[in-house]
Amino acid sequence: MNLFSDDAEKVREAAVAAVGHMESTAAVTALIRVVRQDASPRVRRVAAWALGQLEARDAIDALGGVLARDSDAGVREMAAWALGSMEDRRAIAPLTAAIRSDSEDRARETAVWALGELEDRSAIDVLAAATTDRSPRVRGTAAWAIGQLDENGAKAPPGLLRLLSDENDDTRLKAAWALGEIEDPGALPAIRDALRVEKSDRVRKGLIRALMKSGERSEAALSQLLSSSDPHVREAAVRGLAGRNSFDPWPWPWPRPRPFP
Repeated sequence: MNLFSDDAEKVREAAVAAVGHMESTAAVTALIRVVRQDASPRVRRVAAWALGQLEARDAIDALGGVLARDSDAGVREMAAWALGSMEDRRAIAPLTAAIRSDSEDRARETAVWALGELEDRSAIDVLAAATTDRSPRVRGTAAWAIGQLDENGAKAPPGLLRLLSDENDDTRLKAAWALGEIEDPGALPAIRDALRVEKSDRVRKGLIRALMKSGERSEAALSQLLSSSDPHVREAAVRGLAGRNSFDPWPWPWPRPRPFP
């Protein structure tokens, strides 16, 4: 498309975005050229988004290269998002490299999110390692991604259990949610310990859900929650005491790597 090489940055950006909203993949080759070569980070970012929007698997190698080498963190972040949209195992290697070495929190977080979207169990070790990331957002998203793998009965990674005592409320919440998805009875002692010291009612709700889905049957463990000031916590405890362990999977933590440029 000639507009992709227009002298005005805003025109190129608008043209690339327009293509991303179309269902045709005829412009994928041109978009790959833009994401690799355009002088403007804004235009490259939109091109990465468009390739993800089109689920252009022919662009996986190009996006992997952009994720590894682009000088702009926003472009790398969008490349990671695009790779997560492909549902292709070839994206695992570049996403893993970004999680391990990218200097920007938002790029690492989106790479972690993308691995969770791929739902490939081979990524479990990388995600478990990401639970020790310096950024609470990366740690929380790593917890979510582990839960997203959704292999009931699997053993909860030690790093996920450690996140139950993370300094960040949202990270602890996502760890509790993930443990509820995994349903590992071996995690019950850690969940009980976390409940004894947890101050956030919101996180406590997540821990109650994790207890029930992991096989908790102790009335004593649930009765103590009936005095909570949060009616949702009291409701969850009542449901648990009544044996209703199939209540809705709240909380539903969802990373929000806003993909539209």
